Amino acid sequence: MTMDERSDTTMLPARTRIARLLVGGLVVLYGAGYLLWYSATPLGLHPVLDGREMVLLAERLAAGTMPAEPFYRAPLYPALLALLIDRELALPDLAFTARLLNFALHCASTTLVGLLALRLWRYEPAALLAAALFGLNPVVLHFAGDPLDITLAMALMLGGIYCALRGAANGPVAGWSAFAGLLFALATLARPQLIVLFAGWSLWLVTRPYAVGLRLRGLGVALVPALLVFGLMGAINYAHSGDFVILPWQGGFNLWAANHRGADGRYFEQTTRLASYVEGVNPARLEAERLYRARQPGQPEDWATTTRYWRRAALAEVHADPLAWLGLVARKAWYLLNDFEQYNNKTYVVHKARSPWLAPNPLCWGLLAGLAVCGWLRLADRAAARLLALLVLAYAGSLLLTYVSARFRLPLVPLAAALGGGVACPGLQAAPRALLAGVVIAGLALLPLPSADRERTFVQDYLLLARAALESGATMEAEEHARTALGLVPDHPAALELVCVARFNAWTRSDLRSDTLGPVVSACTDSAAESPVASRVLGIAAWRAGRDDEARSRLTALAERPGPERAAARAALVMIGTADHSPVDLVDCTRRHCAEVLLVALAARGDAVAYRRLSGRLTHAEIERQIDAMRRTFQR
Repeated sequence: MTMDERSDTTMLPARTRIARLLVGGLVVLYGAGYLLWYSATPLGLHPVLDGREMVLLAERLAAGTMPAEPFYRAPLYPALLALLIDRELALPDLAFTARLLNFALHCASTTLVGLLALRLWRYEPAALLAAALFGLNPVVLHFAGDPLDITLAMALMLGGIYCALRGAANGPVAGWSAFAGLLFALATLARPQLIVLFAGWSLWLVTRPYAVGLRLRGLGVALVPALLVFGLMGAINYAHSGDFVILPWQGGFNLWAANHRGADGRYFEQTTRLASYVEGVNPARLEAERLYRARQPGQPEDWATTTRYWRRAALAEVHADPLAWLGLVARKAWYLLNDFEQYNNKTYVVHKARSPWLAPNPLCWGLLAGLAVCGWLRLADRAAARLLALLVLAYAGSLLLTYVSARFRLPLVPLAAALGGGVACPGLQAAPRALLAGVVIAGLALLPLPSADRERTFVQDYLLLARAALESGATMEAEEHARTALGLVPDHPAALELVCVARFNAWTRSDLRSDTLGPVVSACTDSAAESPVASRVLGIAAWRAGRDDEARSRLTALAERPGPERAAARAALVMIGTADHSPVDLVDCTRRHCAEVLLVALAARGDAVAYRRLSGRLTHAEIERQIDAMRRTFQR
């Protein structure tokens, strides 16, 4: 606050309210505009990868069908979505409702960033600038559009840091310390890496210049609520699986995958391809299971044994070549500083360019990093500066042990914004060292990466876009995205498969004439060697062309093979008439749980039990629509 502002006590409150309304209104309008735009896109309508897994976890939690094992992923966010389902939220509306929840959390986080900055700088313009730097940040909004846990985790984290700053200022046994411990623990249940903030806060409390007894009392105040939260999580796992476990158990494999010799360290990479149509699976878990079976044949495959194995394997990699590991950590540190948002389910630059809301936004990590360093060096409250530095370094260290991808780095953005707001304080020109340091950091961060590093994952983005377009029924758009992927990586198996599926889906939405199957057969032939779905489409095309033996041979082979195409292949066999050695047991399927597509095929062939089973899942109109589509596909 300037001298003029102090002297004008009548105008200051009005100006402050107006400024806050302007900044808040801009954040709300910009965020709502982007999220509404995104809601109408195929990716907004149909979450993919981690977003799809979160939705599936929420559905399983609501239905009580989780496997009897400790949680593999952090459960807090999907548990909130499950509560919405329990309140009779329709599943097709879950993605949009999760987006509304994320928007509310984003607004709460923006408010907390402003409060943090006001606490640090005691200057209203600094708080408003900080809130704008975070609330209008395009990377933050990019992740808020999907049903992901990071938006909830950041809100809890910011609440914890605000309480920690208040606690640090009010003494070790202040109630603020208890709230900080509670919120840090809850943030951990949303994003396990955030446990380092709780550890950092505990370390801060025990190193304060107080008597030993007072320090221990302060630590106890912070520990009790956090331990209650962790204990409750352990009890939930124990009741569900018989194992008292606090943190998700995916961390063991991730530790190895991010630190083994040959690892990239920027983001998780698979060594084998998953079929593009597999939904709701965790690629890291499938990779861990496959590699464990190959490395430890015949050994127990329970979660505890595999977790111990991967932790020991990670330590063995570091011990085997510590210099190589230090080189990997150094590369991660460079990528952590660099402005480029590393791949995490999506490559941010690809999707920013596609959004009319995000594309023109100049806010970026490099700018925030420079502002944050400048602000930290100018901060008069050095105790608060040291606490923030401890928390930032603790979290950055956890990233260097795992991945530095965009979503992992995101919790540093609000802290950078809160510190960066300090450049609005008067006297910046009188702090040349801080200004120079900020410029140097921003310059280093904004150094462009080689195009090979930037564009390496672009193909994955166009595959995701193609798949989402398929789910939305936009077959021409899906083929266009798949063709773009093929332009980046010729003969990419997943892209070839998506072209096949796009053409087949377009054919099923046309007049379904057999003489128009040529383009479908051509596309699917290119991918049939590696794609079960392409092989199934070729089986249907052979049936429509009158080549019955070829059709049954292809479809029977798929129906006998475990995998996501098994049920669809069995449904096709039902429609074309089963051979003597068909694997389809019609009566058994209608009595037990079986896939919806197979029930539709059975109902199309007149099975009343299958129709009744479908009526418990779908409306009468939807059942009739699917039965009609099934009959038209196989008529000849």
